[in-house]
Amino acid sequence: MRVILVDEHRAFRDSFRIALLQEAAVTVTGESDSARQLYSLVETEKPDLVISELMLADTDSISAARELHRRRLTTRMMLLTMYNNPLFVSDALDAGIAGYVLKDQPLAEVISAVRSVAAGETYVSPALAKDLPLGDRKQKGANGGAAGLGRLSHREREVFCRIIQGNSSQAIADALCISVKTVETHRTHINRKLGVRSPVELIRLAALQGLLTGDAPAYGSS
Repeated sequence: MRVILVDEHRAFRDSFRIALLQEAAVTVTGESDSARQLYSLVETEKPDLVISELMLADTDSISAARELHRRRLTTRMMLLTMYNNPLFVSDALDAGIAGYVLKDQPLAEVISAVRSVAAGETYVSPALAKDLPLGDRKQKGANGGAAGLGRLSHREREVFCRIIQGNSSQAIADALCISVKTVETHRTHINRKLGVRSPVELIRLAALQGLLTGDAPAYGSS
């Protein structure tokens, strides 16, 4: 199995590559921290599977999956991510991503998921699968938070993800190749749809929805 790893964090890529090397059937043929590099790697290496974090240096992997499809590159993709909200799982599956795995799952489960997705199956972390599709309980949360997130457009979700990561409007504009004015317009729409009035309230809402993440685990060689 030929695999490409995509993650902004070099330390995580290094540790996960070491873990994969213990699997006799897996060969890591390329690594990247951005979608731009990923596209060229997929074209040249023709891997069996791309394993990627959700948020990349220049975009998100859901957008990258759609771009790969547009370029008629049929490599299967699996997300190995810190983001544990069903909202992102739904978007990923809609974009043709075949696996959604959490970085805090045991390594044995992650490796099993890699095998399943490479074999043509669809895998979603058990911690998230029970909430798919989004049910009435989430749609009718106390403050309408989940329902509000569900109303965001794809681009608004991209901007939202980067806001809660602490990125400035200029950094978001650079990453998404749009103007700062457009980012500010998206911010206004996001705030209105989510019923918040400031970045502090937006971060608080993200925390309540479980969208803020901690450090990623490192997979050792043992």
